[in-house]
Amino acid sequence: MRSTRLFGLDSLRGSLRLFTFLLVLLPVALAGTFFSLFDRERILRVEQTQLLAALRQDRTVIRSWLETRLENITFLADQEPVRRGDRDFLARSIRGYLQAHSHIYTVVYVNTDGVVAFDPKGNRGLYLGDRDYIAAAKAGRASIATVDASRATGGPLCVVCAPVIDLAGHYAGAIFMPVELVSLDHILGQTALGKGTGAVLTDSQGRILAPTGAAAAANGAVVAEALQRKLPPSGRGAIFRNRDGLEMVGAALPLQIDGWRLVREIPTATVLAGYRRQPLFVALGGLATVLLITPLVLQFCRRLERPMGVLSRYARELQAKRYDMACSSKELHGMPVEMRELFETFCTMASEVRRHIEESERLSIQDPLTGLYNRRFLFDGGAKLLEAAQRAKRACCCLMLDVDHFKEVNDSHGHQVGDQALAHIAWSIAGCARKSDLVARYGGEEFVVLLTGADRDQGRALAERIRRALADRPCRIQGRVLPVTVSIGVAEARQEVHFGAGMLDDLLVRADRAMYQAKAAGRDQVAVET
Repeated sequence: MRSTRLFGLDSLRGSLRLFTFLLVLLPVALAGTFFSLFDRERILRVEQTQLLAALRQDRTVIRSWLETRLENITFLADQEPVRRGDRDFLARSIRGYLQAHSHIYTVVYVNTDGVVAFDPKGNRGLYLGDRDYIAAAKAGRASIATVDASRATGGPLCVVCAPVIDLAGHYAGAIFMPVELVSLDHILGQTALGKGTGAVLTDSQGRILAPTGAAAAANGAVVAEALQRKLPPSGRGAIFRNRDGLEMVGAALPLQIDGWRLVREIPTATVLAGYRRQPLFVALGGLATVLLITPLVLQFCRRLERPMGVLSRYARELQAKRYDMACSSKELHGMPVEMRELFETFCTMASEVRRHIEESERLSIQDPLTGLYNRRFLFDGGAKLLEAAQRAKRACCCLMLDVDHFKEVNDSHGHQVGDQALAHIAWSIAGCARKSDLVARYGGEEFVVLLTGADRDQGRALAERIRRALADRPCRIQGRVLPVTVSIGVAEARQEVHFGAGMLDDLLVRADRAMYQAKAAGRDQVAVET
């Protein structure tokens, strides 16, 4: 207790001063912890996603380029003169293609024995029948394959090959295009192995095919061997350690061409370099905040007194059952966040109390089935409406409506269908009435409409409109059409009271009598009291 009093922690002001320092200093410590435990992994996952996105773009370009070459070779092989065995035409077609595509080294024709029969570069007689792409051509398949060492040049190649099928449907040789892997350098960029500046193309064994500079640097070594082991064939990102023990972020993506993969890798230290200063910046910001906030703490304590007084006043208003009091948004000005939240929560609760009271009042005057006013409100509000019309010396009339043969609807279709029919009738009546009219459910299948500023003729017109609306728009329930009609009695208000204790009782009785006249006349009728 003595230490508490010594440091002033027994007061709100002292407690707030301590908690303020803690709230400022704790985020500094938490920021460093969060970065070490959580944010680092998130940053590396984002880098993996970016690497994969870049690989997908590279894959699209590479596959598009190779598939275009395959389409060209297939076009040459499918020409009718070539299929007839016109080798002179084939030679002219190949030379013309090479003239139009200066970046293509050569296009070669291999006969059925697997021997080079035509090569503009002069490599005739070379046996290639043991190559996988020739075997695929003999099986009738076009293919893109990798050759580790060309028999003509000695270097690695990418071969695009298509079979020649004669007019009888038999294998007649193959046309292939050797593509030096250096041709892919302009797509992948001048990427040095391990720098993480671009993608490298590897074969199914993980050896680098392109860029050629990276392939030479690797000297046949497997790139990202740890990464290759961790990734499934579908491709995704991974964090691994390379042969030198350096932690790397990498991604690999299959090209679906002869086991090729595109690989990107970058040291995690490079990725995280820009983020390591964040905890230091947070610490400096926290220190600056402490220096700035210290003189404001006492003022903040004084600012708490005003909102607490406001809340106390509103609480007393609620205690006194003065529910119509309104929380003013002006009171929020200058409040601390915690007090503002408390104030808003209090005002929300007060609003809920008021809403529940209003809802209870609404339910006390509204028929739950039809949404119209109920009988209670009819006698309360209807009497006031008649009194107002009498003071203004305005006519007022009443429509009493009863649904014809409604008991048969309930007996034949059930009460649930009957309830839906009543809701349909109520909606139709309300749609025909004016906004100034009072529409209520009188009880059971009976409805009442009080019209102010309307005499008997105007009441008759509205009654006819309601009757026709119900006759023209039968009720549709569960796919069935249910014709519904009403009998309507119309009576006009008068000063003399012969029935009941007041004008409203008298008006309702006379309208009810007129309604029974409509029933007696055959139903689906409008009867006006004479």
